Amino acid sequence: MAQPSKILVMTFMLAGLAAGCGRAPSKPASVSPEAVWSGDAKRGVFLKVGGHQGTLWRLEVWDRKGQLLGSGSFRLRGFAKARIIPEEILAWENGALHLKDGTWLVPEGPAR
Repeated sequence: MAQPSKILVMTFMLAGLAAGCGRAPSKPASVSPEAVWSGDAKRGVFLKVGGHQGTLWRLEVWDRKGQLLGSGSFRLRGFAKARIIPEEILAWENGALHLKDGTWLVPEGPAR
């Protein structure tokens, strides 16, 4: 029979392996409590979705370390959405949020 200390070490090793296999990272203190992990383990982001009007969505996006990547109004480019759900997120790329169906949420520039 394994000793309790060996079982504990094995449990922590397995937990560490599992954490690196697609699970959401721990949420840094700089990320809003309402934000959720969205996307895959490698390219995912913490995302807080606010209200929207038509194709204009209010978003806040952080990387896994808690650095704010984008905040403000984002314009939907692609398929119409009634809501944005975490499972739809593919990645944050070049300052925009890429969804699995090919839709993009791009920052809305200031009015000219």
